[in-house]
Amino acid sequence: MIDPALVARVRAEVAAGIDPAGLLAVYAEPARRVLLRERVRAAARAPLTEAELDAMCAELFGFGPLQQLLDDPLVTDVLVNGPRDVFCERSGRLERAAVAFRGADEVAELAHRIAGSVGRELTLERPFVDARMRDGSRANAVIAPIGGPSLSIRKFNRLSVPLRGAAPSWVAGGLLDDAAALLEACVRERASILVSGATGSGKSTLLRSLAAAIPDDERLVVIEDTNELVLPHPHVVHLECVPVRDGSGIGIADLVANALRMRPDRILVGEVRTPREASALIEALSTGHEGSLTTIHAGSAAGAIDRLALLLARAGELGEAAIARQVAQGIDILVHVVRDRAGSRSVREIAAIEDGGVTHLWRAGELSVRMPARLRQRLV
Repeated sequence: MIDPALVARVRAEVAAGIDPAGLLAVYAEPARRVLLRERVRAAARAPLTEAELDAMCAELFGFGPLQQLLDDPLVTDVLVNGPRDVFCERSGRLERAAVAFRGADEVAELAHRIAGSVGRELTLERPFVDARMRDGSRANAVIAPIGGPSLSIRKFNRLSVPLRGAAPSWVAGGLLDDAAALLEACVRERASILVSGATGSGKSTLLRSLAAAIPDDERLVVIEDTNELVLPHPHVVHLECVPVRDGSGIGIADLVANALRMRPDRILVGEVRTPREASALIEALSTGHEGSLTTIHAGSAAGAIDRLALLLARAGELGEAAIARQVAQGIDILVHVVRDRAGSRSVREIAAIEDGGVTHLWRAGELSVRMPARLRQRLV
């Protein structure tokens, strides 16, 4: 264990000039991290092993004991239930991590640092925060009186998985090759696709895979909470939300409305969560912006349509018949993804909206693919 007095002295000499709210962002930048490590080494004025230096830097600028997990490329989620109850998901499997905090106060301090990094505060009146950090990672922190202190961190994943080819492609994960070809054709012919699944099922990863089939001569406007969709495309404009501060912010719905004025060939929305976002998306689709891609939380392909309709109903702008008509006109293809107990992600269903209902084109385990009737002339 590193001498606390040494840590305090180095903090005073190295970290004193850095805004505490910006420490995590600074340490996340590789070039700044290298520079900070050398400054800490010099300020320590004592020989430190590389492991001791890493631990001190993590405590001063990063996520403390969690930093080694967040730096591990195989780790996707880090979960802190208590000072000595730390778990991580590594290679798709949840396991106890061999790290610990000194006590609950240290967990709470990190929770406050995470909140401060996005300009928020944890208070008795608001004892929880959902933070999207600069590198795209998502963190949720909870403190007393509602629980905790506890942390849930989902690392930003830039994994690019092709639809077809050798593992780790979606075809290698069980998607029928003909089904992958159908999805590629649907993207090229500007079908609007809604990807559904649970948290961590691979919705954003599949969205990136589908976007790879968009022709290079089209202009894409990508709208997200935080820039996660690193797309293999030459003409992309990224718009990001601004978190609510002092009662004001810029959300998905605001950005969708603005994107309509940016001459987009396609609008890609990272995820639809709220009634206002669903309403903005349907409005964009109804104005002729075909070929859009977006994701939604749902338990099945049919459930995705029900979820979208529910959000639109809560928006209160359309009646039941109008909602069904707008959804049927705006969405062409539904793709549902799942993650099994072993951590593997795969496509479970592909469906189309036809005649006001959901028609399945392919399900996992089936050996044939049905052509969507409404898109047949465009795809053949």
